[in-house]
Amino acid sequence: MKTIIHIGQHKTGTTSIQRFLQDNGKDLAYQGLYVPSRIAGYSNPSHFILSVYALAEGRFSPKKEEIIKNKGVEYLSNLGIELGEDIERIYNEARKKNCDRVIWSNEGLYLLKTETEYKRLIDLFSKHSTKIEVVCCFRDVKSYRESYKKQLRKQKISLSYNPDSYRYLEPDSWIFDYKRKKELLSEVFDQCTYFSYEPKDNVTKFMETIHINKLATGNYRLNVTEDGHNSLLERIKRRFVFLR
Repeated sequence: MKTIIHIGQHKTGTTSIQRFLQDNGKDLAYQGLYVPSRIAGYSNPSHFILSVYALAEGRFSPKKEEIIKNKGVEYLSNLGIELGEDIERIYNEARKKNCDRVIWSNEGLYLLKTETEYKRLIDLFSKHSTKIEVVCCFRDVKSYRESYKKQLRKQKISLSYNPDSYRYLEPDSWIFDYKRKKELLSEVFDQCTYFSYEPKDNVTKFMETIHINKLATGNYRLNVTEDGHNSLLERIKRRFVFLR
């Protein structure tokens, strides 16, 4: 069984990709790709609980801060056990459906910063996987930085001057050091696959990257910060045809 981990980044159509994966789980299973729909009690297209678990003590993300606020820090102490049980169940379900790949997707995984954090993530899947591949989309730094800043403002998250923080968005931030990120990923994953951001249809680009046959017949864009004057319904068209 192969594991594919999609780590974003933020503002590269990750919400659209995740929604597409969930909405088309049955069709994807026919092509051997299993999409988990529920983990650790959360039914969410984004498997955000993985990044919450993998982040080191004292390091944060918006989701980790939200969970600590709502459930308390003690919730994190038993999270690994719950995740382990759910992940075993998920891989067993994938085998029953004759799938040879399981995919996980969360933009928060881009905020992992060290080899230790990524290995903590990998350890969740290693006993179930013959190979673990990371897939990451890299948007050009300038537009990524501006778009991500807008997203944090939208979430009412203030910027930070702490260079270790996910809220530190100065030009020298580790978040924008793609060379270092790629070197780090290559040290811990069996395979690293990268692709460039396609603003018009990054869902199709992503599916092609992971070798899923799909013909897109319309836009599938959600959570588009730049187009705030348009309503969500005006930005979503969900007509896709699979090539089997």
